[in-house]
Amino acid sequence: MADSENKEQVTEKKSGRLVRALVAGVGAAVLVILGVFAGPMLRGVVSDPPVEAQSADEGAAGSKKPALYASLHPPLVVNFKDNFGDSHYMQVTMEVMARDQKAIDAVKEHTPVIRNALILRYGNVDYDSLGTRAGKEQMLADGLKEIQDVMTQQIGQAGVEAVYFTSLIIQ
Repeated sequence: MADSENKEQVTEKKSGRLVRALVAGVGAAVLVILGVFAGPMLRGVVSDPPVEAQSADEGAAGSKKPALYASLHPPLVVNFKDNFGDSHYMQVTMEVMARDQKAIDAVKEHTPVIRNALILRYGNVDYDSLGTRAGKEQMLADGLKEIQDVMTQQIGQAGVEAVYFTSLIIQ
């Protein structure tokens, strides 16, 4: 009697393993079939946006040229006074950014005029504000305006989009 029960249990275990293997095999086959048929459809949906979106992206990318940079070397050295009348010095190295090579060439050609305008502008800077990020950002905004004013006077257009500090020393 024990022998027949053991045979039944072994048979049940084997059939249970067989069923699990069969289910796993069918599941794997379903996944492969889904991958074969659904994969290209999903890739087509994800990689090919609607035509309207493509044309809008191409228009935006076409109008945005790569950034070009020019340095305003040598560094500017400006002296100024604080609220107590003490003298301080500031050394500033800057780079301008434009998206048109003609604007970069014009910056290089008119660097003496630009440097003069920046020295005059930064000679009146508030010493206490230079210790803050907001004060430095204001200096950049003022510098950009000065550069754009000079460029407008010299070539008839602002041309420069941004100005960046590459070095700023305050004593």
